[in-house]
Amino acid sequence: MRVRAFRVRRSLAIGEYKLADVFTGLDASSSLLKVFGSKIQMTKIMKHLKLRVEPNDSGIWLDRDTGTICIGAKHLASAKSDFLYLDVIHVLVHVRQFLEGRELYDQAFEYVERPTELEAYRYTVAEARKVGMGEDEILRYLRLDAADDSELGKLMEKIGVRARR
Repeated sequence: MRVRAFRVRRSLAIGEYKLADVFTGLDASSSLLKVFGSKIQMTKIMKHLKLRVEPNDSGIWLDRDTGTICIGAKHLASAKSDFLYLDVIHVLVHVRQFLEGRELYDQAFEYVERPTELEAYRYTVAEARKVGMGEDEILRYLRLDAADDSELGKLMEKIGVRARR
């Protein structure tokens, strides 16, 4: 794990927790500092965030009605630590967007064209590079979210990730 401060409580029962009780070390992320604008603002928001562990295999997402971060129990238990860290960065960008009143799931756009997704992926990829991930590893991370190679290619082009030749 390249992000030394990041820790995860993986074996949790289905239910709701404080985000800070499940994921620690996020305050060490300079990318999150940029997302939230200041250490004070970031701490204030992170202190109140809830995480709901769901009884499914899904990844991590933001409940559009409540602003609660949700994660599938299997994903929490078994996702690669580096990738889980990036998932948390990504969803925290969505938290900020939610707090700004932005439409996170605007169906007028394809997933890989949606402005809120592109912004979240740009922050996520920037953080991946900061912690030392190479382009191939970033590509493996992105491949998990892409429905197919065409969608992956569009996403890579939009956020500036290059496949190694």
